Amino acid sequence: MKRRQFLRAGLGAGASLMGAGALRLPLHGAESGRKLVVVLFGGGARRSETTEDPEHRFIPRLWKEMVPRGTLFSNVRVERKVVHPNCAGSILTGHWEWDDLDWSRPVAHPTIFEVYRKERRAPDTAAWAFVYASILAKAGESRAPGYGAAFAANVVEPPTIPRATAEEMDRRMQAAAARGSPEAELAAAAECARLARGTSTIARDGLRSPEACAFLEREYAAWRAGAGTTSHDAFLTERALACMREFAPEVVAVAFGEIDCAHYGSWSRYTEAIRRTDELTWRLWRATEALPAYRGRTLLLILPDHGRELERPGSPGFIHHSDFYTDEGADEGCRRVWMLAIGQGAEAGRRVAAPVPITAAAATGLEFLGLRASPGAAPSVLVQAGSGNHT
Repeated sequence: MKRRQFLRAGLGAGASLMGAGALRLPLHGAESGRKLVVVLFGGGARRSETTEDPEHRFIPRLWKEMVPRGTLFSNVRVERKVVHPNCAGSILTGHWEWDDLDWSRPVAHPTIFEVYRKERRAPDTAAWAFVYASILAKAGESRAPGYGAAFAANVVEPPTIPRATAEEMDRRMQAAAARGSPEAELAAAAECARLARGTSTIARDGLRSPEACAFLEREYAAWRAGAGTTSHDAFLTERALACMREFAPEVVAVAFGEIDCAHYGSWSRYTEAIRRTDELTWRLWRATEALPAYRGRTLLLILPDHGRELERPGSPGFIHHSDFYTDEGADEGCRRVWMLAIGQGAEAGRRVAAPVPITAAAATGLEFLGLRASPGAAPSVLVQAGSGNHT
């Protein structure tokens, strides 16, 4: 059962870059103790509902608590296909990936996980990717010579359910809605959550060691026995937090995806998903501030994988994000997003308007760790010393 069906069932309650001088990194101290956390604020959030909403109704945590403490890049560019896995893979390597839309293969260039593990001779438990769907199952490794599975991240996907379960859940929710009773709908939602937990399965192919397998088995068992939300993004957040507490990995990526429920045409569900992503992102940031292994040594990069179409005649607007094959409809709503850098090395209260590609995230994070992205990757926007140029 694919992610969209799961959601539908009702469970989802160069030089110019360096000249931007985006971040500051003190020259003292060893890079060996640093941590990198990358959060993809996905799938597909427009600026008009996030950073450019005058009231910032749907990102209160991000805007009030996090943006004042970090550097906000307001013109981050998606220059190739506006597709979730393509953009996510490109963010994690620094190169534009998967132009052929064949997501069954690993990306072509080394990921941030592989670069870190190979250069630092780190175990698999030092690098983790928590991804919203199976289309990103290969995002933790590449097919680049000298890299690949031996240096890949552990990849955790959310549980999935059989088609029959989704259909039964849909039937129950429709029946409850027909009664016109909020209480009946709440009861049906609770029944559906129990049904989903009981019939779910979880992928294990992306795990690299017995330790990683044992971790996921414990976490999955706890989730199945629980009674909380069945949100995919919440599942990823809880597992990422547990992983940070248990293994303190140096490189963590969390790729959220429930905002993509916008494809079903519900504005309220779309904005609710943005609110939820805001809250979950805030929880990850708070963990980097609270956990001893992360406090004072972590750079957190937060950015949407891409945006969504603008509201204009003939356009589906927020519902879609261009034609995957022809790029028709890929307007500024799709192509212009933002990135927040917060934590060690990020200057508080700073804004950068210079254009930066989403692919710059990889080299930026790796430079913070004292490493380099693969040749040809988009340049880092991390500046080793000085404040650079405010734009």
